Amino acid sequence: MSVEWLRNLAGASLTEEEMQRVPYPKTELTAHVSIRFMQFNGLIGTWIIGPILALSKKEHRNLSCLKAKMTKAGRAGVFLGVPFGVLATYAKIGKESDPYKIWDRCYRLRHNRNQVRVDQASTVSTLGGAVLGVASGGGAWFGALMGMSAGIMASAVYNNKLEKDEKKRAAEALQKDNTP
Repeated sequence: MSVEWLRNLAGASLTEEEMQRVPYPKTELTAHVSIRFMQFNGLIGTWIIGPILALSKKEHRNLSCLKAKMTKAGRAGVFLGVPFGVLATYAKIGKESDPYKIWDRCYRLRHNRNQVRVDQASTVSTLGGAVLGVASGGGAWFGALMGMSAGIMASAVYNNKLEKDEKKRAAEALQKDNTP
């Protein structure tokens, strides 16, 4: 990872030369994959495993136990995301002899605005959720998991809308070009 990676995540405008500057491609790719695993595992733990655990015992079927189970499973998912991400990255690139391919993947990820938007929304919403969780007495972890979930879902909806709008504009331009 590098200053350029952080600036890109923060939404700063980078020159093409700065986008190409990837001094530690394996580290950057490992961080990207680990973040994805943390997000995925956190979502699965919070919204699937936690509720299943809360519903599995009759005495746990109340809101406070549901919240506790969602928080515990979500937190475990986030923590498991780090080693899973590292293992998945090195299982894929461990035998890669061409460092250019790893650099190229990092470079393309930096240019993938949809991926960057998900990371931005997830990061900001996680931090905001943690602050709100502490301020409301709901707990930093529960707030962070709710914020992360909201950020991921909101950015996915937004990315989908942008993609649909782009397809619509392209179809209209094509139709306009084909009319005499």
